[in-house]
Amino acid sequence: MCTALSLTAKDGSHLFGRNMDIEYSFNQSVLLTPRHFGYKNRATGEVEQTKYAIIGMGTLIDEHPSYADVCNEKGLAAAGLNFPKYAHWDDKSVEGKTNIAPYDLLLWVAANFETVKEVKEALKNVVLVGVPLNEQVPISPLHWMICDKTGESIVVEKTVNGLKVMDNKVGVLTNAPTFDWHLTNLTQYMGLTATQPQDTACGEQNLKPLGQGLGAFGLPGDYSSPSRFVKAAFLRNHIDYADVNYSGMSEFFHILNGVAMVRGSVVTPQHLNDITLYTSCIDQEKGIYYYKTYTNHSISAINMHHEDLDAKEVKLFTFNDEFTVTQQN
Repeated sequence: MCTALSLTAKDGSHLFGRNMDIEYSFNQSVLLTPRHFGYKNRATGEVEQTKYAIIGMGTLIDEHPSYADVCNEKGLAAAGLNFPKYAHWDDKSVEGKTNIAPYDLLLWVAANFETVKEVKEALKNVVLVGVPLNEQVPISPLHWMICDKTGESIVVEKTVNGLKVMDNKVGVLTNAPTFDWHLTNLTQYMGLTATQPQDTACGEQNLKPLGQGLGAFGLPGDYSSPSRFVKAAFLRNHIDYADVNYSGMSEFFHILNGVAMVRGSVVTPQHLNDITLYTSCIDQEKGIYYYKTYTNHSISAINMHHEDLDAKEVKLFTFNDEFTVTQQN
């Protein structure tokens, strides 16, 4: 359960991020992987090196950076979202192809490419091999949203019908069903508007709107994947920036707040609470990773360009999850 979002702010900057909706902590922290970092390709057993430095939320497992969302030093950003019952992986590597484990697609994309155009071309030769990271970590069913700092965006899905790469002009991704299904479903909400309806005559009766917000009457408010897709797309399409600093980032967080999960509102079959564990917003031009957590509503920021991008090891930043209050008197 997750929602990813891309946004071009009023000043022309490009933002990308996501809600991580999950019922447990995965020992997450912001990871900075340097240039020329060697990591083992679990699909081939070969050691590969990163061309570009990478920042994002993830987990370091057996010295292997496993990312949930990323941005590299060139502004290419991506996120992996849950895609249950649809994701399908190949059983084995294919000679002559680029063989990658699904959980490493984000790492591979951010490590090697600068633009979506480059990624689309490289994906033509990719095989996603269902090999686990280790015996304790199962392979998650995923699909991906990838954006560069020109605003170009794609969705990547691997199903039983093969690997599919689709242009994403809506700027939103949630979970199952498939992305093309969500686009079709979106057409059912074409009549929604942010504009308040006017008084209307019904026979000899004059009807007046009951309160504000009726233009968007019928906008989904539940936490299902289709509903979150529609709501996030509606909010993104009707955004109106204030003429203040950080307006783009502020609105970005507001959009994702609009589809965030509250503890107790989504209970899994295992009787666990799905919550929005964190929300991220990446300034793709500046390489700044912003995030807030379910507990800590204050925004934390990490600028990758303030770090040594040629370091030898992955750097971990503490997940800033402590509840904070700004005392004003």
